[in-house]
Amino acid sequence: MANKLSLTASYIAVKFYGLTLNPKIASHFKPFTISFYEKVVSYLPAKLSWNQTAFRSRFWRNFFVWWEELLLPGDLMHIISRKYYVENAVQKAINAGCEQLVILGSGFDHNGALFAAENLPSFEIDTPSMIEHKRKMLTKIDFNSEYLNLCPIDPANQNIKEVLLETGEFDPNKKTVFLAEGFFDYLSLDSTRAVMKNITFLCPDLKLISTFFDLGELNFFHRFMFTSGVAMVGETLKLPLNRKEFLSLLNEFDIKIENETSYSKIEQDLISKMDIDLPVLKGFYILESYKC
Repeated sequence: MANKLSLTASYIAVKFYGLTLNPKIASHFKPFTISFYEKVVSYLPAKLSWNQTAFRSRFWRNFFVWWEELLLPGDLMHIISRKYYVENAVQKAINAGCEQLVILGSGFDHNGALFAAENLPSFEIDTPSMIEHKRKMLTKIDFNSEYLNLCPIDPANQNIKEVLLETGEFDPNKKTVFLAEGFFDYLSLDSTRAVMKNITFLCPDLKLISTFFDLGELNFFHRFMFTSGVAMVGETLKLPLNRKEFLSLLNEFDIKIENETSYSKIEQDLISKMDIDLPVLKGFYILESYKC
């Protein structure tokens, strides 16, 4: 995780904002969620948020969707679906007794603010630069909650366990839901194992909500477009695992899958309800798991 403004996090916010200007999509999200990303986009530098105005034109929205689908079919709906399913998975974990939320590589994600506003202790972990951007953005929109803890981490000198305990607010004895949306894909295998070791040792009773891309399920051209797009914004996909291998890695730490949502299931469920004739990126999965 580089110590800078994450362009990946920025573009996800921009794309989500633009897509939710479509009422068919917006109707499936809480007003808080839609408003949050609109404010993120308004915070971003002009070179990243210039299209905030353009997106208000149906013509430019349609052109944007056409262009994105031409290059990488399913990428846009994967962003919509991950936000929808992840938020609902966190809510389900809270309903099942989780008392605090930790977001790994939080970027501009909305879940920390959303659930902190509902008085759930929430902890966002990211690089110092990204945490500072998040803090400035939340100040700009006048969001304030004693339940939201923004936690900068220096990956070279700190681990997640240390960062959480240093807050003085995190309780390792409470049932905790860890959210790793678009997180593990950018870590090496050794770093992923270190994170797993940290969180499972720290919290004996945890739920883990994570996304995963199995790039092997994409054809050569789409795999090239996906990895090239990530590289163009200065980031790298590092985890050398397919879906089966990732599930095996979770099993090493006694983390068991209780629900898996595949791209095909998303198309049949959420996308069909939206009446949107667009696919979801192949190889994309949302995993809900627990430590046994």
